[in-house]
Amino acid sequence: MQIDRLLFPITTLGPGNRLVIWTIGCSKYCFNCANPELLNKNPQKDINVSELVKMIKQSVGDQKIEGITITGGDPLEQIEELNNLLESLSEISNDILIYTGYTLEEAKNVITKSDWENFEKYTSVLIDGSYVNDLNDNKRALIGSTNQNIIFFDDAKKDYYEVYLHEGRKVQNVYYNNDLISVGIHNRDQ
Repeated sequence: MQIDRLLFPITTLGPGNRLVIWTIGCSKYCFNCANPELLNKNPQKDINVSELVKMIKQSVGDQKIEGITITGGDPLEQIEELNNLLESLSEISNDILIYTGYTLEEAKNVITKSDWENFEKYTSVLIDGSYVNDLNDNKRALIGSTNQNIIFFDDAKKDYYEVYLHEGRKVQNVYYNNDLISVGIHNRDQ
């Protein structure tokens, strides 16, 4: 699976102290993409899913992961490996949020039924839809533009997420790989 970075703890891409995983590769090429460096696939950053899970467990140690967010790039463009990863991550947290540029309908049309069933089984929340710069209202937490949807596959998570959503957008600056990166949902002009 092509992965660019793992960060923990992140509090700006879902409730609680989250492990966030950035995948590589996205065919959407949204204008003003938050992560343009992750659009093009990079085979040099390919890692076996079992090695990735081992790395996650070692790097987090005894710290409590309250949730996991997988973004990119577009994680759904690596669906088979993503499903293998989701199954392993479900042993670490029962709150897994996934971002995709596909709408729910598009995703169901490009992913096989069995892959989709497995994906939905381990995913708590899906943020769907391409980022549209003109629809960035500079307000909503978790979504970059108002065409995107927050879809709950696990209804038990709704109240937990509602509290987080009412807090509004957040940005967290993290020193990573000799750079300062800003993590979260940014306003249109940032």
